[in-house]
Amino acid sequence: MTTLNDRGGTAIQRVSCCVHPGRGYLPIELALRDMRAANGRNPDTGEGVGNASWIGASVGMIVLDSLSGEARGASTRFKNLLVEHSIDPDDASLLWMIRNSLLHGYGLPKLAETGGRRVAFIDAAGGYALDTRDPDEIRLSIPVFCAQLVERIAAAVPDRWDTSLIDVDGVQVHIGVRYLPPMPPIYYSTP
Repeated sequence: MTTLNDRGGTAIQRVSCCVHPGRGYLPIELALRDMRAANGRNPDTGEGVGNASWIGASVGMIVLDSLSGEARGASTRFKNLLVEHSIDPDDASLLWMIRNSLLHGYGLPKLAETGGRRVAFIDAAGGYALDTRDPDEIRLSIPVFCAQLVERIAAAVPDRWDTSLIDVDGVQVHIGVRYLPPMPPIYYSTP
C-alpha cells in the first residue's frame, strides 16, 4: 500500500509555531520548527516545498515518536499512531524500519529487513510520503513525509503533546513531564 492521504500539494492544517517572546515553547513547537528549518520550509508556518534533508526526516521521526506516547513497546505505539491516522499497517511497519535505520544508524534499512526491496529517500515534492507500488523499491519522499504526514498527524493530536515549557534561553519551566535543561556546549581542541 502507499500512503494515499499524504501526497505532495495536498492542503492540510498545520501547527503554528511562531516565535512568541516572553513564554516558553512546547517541545512539539521546537521540534516542528527544527524539522521545518532542516527541510527548507518556513519554521513558523511550515509553508514551502521542502527538500530531501535526512536531518529533517530524522526530526520528523522524533516528532512521531513523541506523539506516540510513553507506554511500553515503542514499536507498537509508533505503528499504532500511524494506523490510527490512516496509514496502512504494512506501511506503518516499513516506516518503523526506516525510523530505526535512520535514528540508530543514520542509514537505510538493509535488504534483508525489507524483503529484498531497496529503500530510497527521494526529493519528490509531488509524490507520496511513502510509495510502495514498485515491487523492487520503497520510496520515502522526504519533503512529503515532513510537510504532509508528520504535520498532518501532529495537528490531529494536540491531546498527545508534551505540555512542558522550554525556555530557549536555557531555563526550563517544568509542568510535569521530564526534560533536562540545555547543557552548555563542549568544545574540543583539534591537533
